[in-house]
Amino acid sequence: MSEPADQRLSASSVETPFADALLATSAAIRASFHALPISRRSSIRTSALAASFDALFGSGLYTETTITAPPLDTFFFPHRSLARAEELAARAFGATGTLFVTVGTTASNQIALEALVTKPDVRVLADKGTHQSIHFALSDKHAAVDYIEPRVFCEDSERAALTLSDILDHAAAAERAGAPYDLLVLNGQSYDGVVYDIPAILTALAEASPSLTNILIDEAWGAWSYFHESTRIRTALHARNTTPLHARFNIVATQSAHKSLSALRQASLIHYSGDPALGERLRLARYRHHTTSPNYQILASLDLARAQMELEGRELVERSLRLARLVADTIAADPALSAFTVNDAAVPEALAGHVRIDPTKLSLKVSGLSIGAPELRELLHSQHALYVNRCTRTSLLLNFHIGVLEDDALALLDALRAIQQRLLSPPAERRISTSFIIPYPPGVPIIVPGEEIGKDTLRRIEAVQSAGARIYTIENRPR
Repeated sequence: MSEPADQRLSASSVETPFADALLATSAAIRASFHALPISRRSSIRTSALAASFDALFGSGLYTETTITAPPLDTFFFPHRSLARAEELAARAFGATGTLFVTVGTTASNQIALEALVTKPDVRVLADKGTHQSIHFALSDKHAAVDYIEPRVFCEDSERAALTLSDILDHAAAAERAGAPYDLLVLNGQSYDGVVYDIPAILTALAEASPSLTNILIDEAWGAWSYFHESTRIRTALHARNTTPLHARFNIVATQSAHKSLSALRQASLIHYSGDPALGERLRLARYRHHTTSPNYQILASLDLARAQMELEGRELVERSLRLARLVADTIAADPALSAFTVNDAAVPEALAGHVRIDPTKLSLKVSGLSIGAPELRELLHSQHALYVNRCTRTSLLLNFHIGVLEDDALALLDALRAIQQRLLSPPAERRISTSFIIPYPPGVPIIVPGEEIGKDTLRRIEAVQSAGARIYTIENRPR
């Protein structure tokens, strides 16, 4: 990275070459005899549906164009404004090169694997918890894949992670057998907020498998983390740039920019660091897999989103971190929110060296309401205009991205207070057993007379029944 991403810059010093070129071209064209009837609003000016078009898409829709000649650029093999925009993005993220993609990280993963899996039977060690696009692409390429199963370490949030020993044991065993892996695929930042410390993993991997050089990191949710010093240190591209030991790795990172930056759906980025030939293979793979009609507004949004993060990224991320802490601390301290708890952000000792929890993602457990998490999500949406996507049986995932404002966080807390006031569960009646409760096998009592039957006891009874044991209740009758 030629300069720190959080270095203070002025707006005049930040280029947006492709966005500027698109604006200039749109202003200079009166009519197109090629395509895109909606350009300049021409096809809807007298339409009865014009107001709906305008309300949904705004004036920006009408700047779209299909012109590829100067002053714009060719998409697949750019050499003018788009080439410069991709160069600036690579510099901002610390990559050797960057490719813009308008059709999502699903396609970006396919492009990346096209470039990394160059012959049949390539040996791949893959995180089973990666996105389906990776599994499908590896299957289509007839790669020889060994999967590692993530281990769930928080039942409420369903957060799961690979242990470092699982990764290293597989890699070292393949090395000893004389058949080392050609590629490692990891889900660098999960939907649920599990973040791998990629530098730590690569440091250990360099010793365990000296032959392994190609790494694909799916950072779909993590583009934002490159722009704050507390989160950048665990990212894929930072790993290669900061430790000489990592210089031998060829790293590809894919990002859904629209998930965490000010970019339009399905704006995505493919970054690579390492062998220049890898960049050529990625461009050829994009040519093979990407639509030949990329949306120019999406491309321009990538250019603008990168520029915004260079200018304002640290402050935006700092706000997200602060608001997440505010909500967590308020829930912990406010009796009017006692029905809710934030699931523990700590990780087990076996994961502590290479796993962190994304501090902008809170897992909120619904522990004291008369309804469950799915019903709470519906109430937040239908009655309070607050949308939450991820939901487990007990918990909601709150993603404090850079578009969440302080008023939004306060509105969430107010909504939770109002819901608790209406739906707080009554105190549970204490149930004292008058019997022995005994699973068979093994014939050892779970409860003896006089003990309280609590939630933990009921869960244990359910577990042993699921395992095939029968439950006997024997009354405690005096002789």
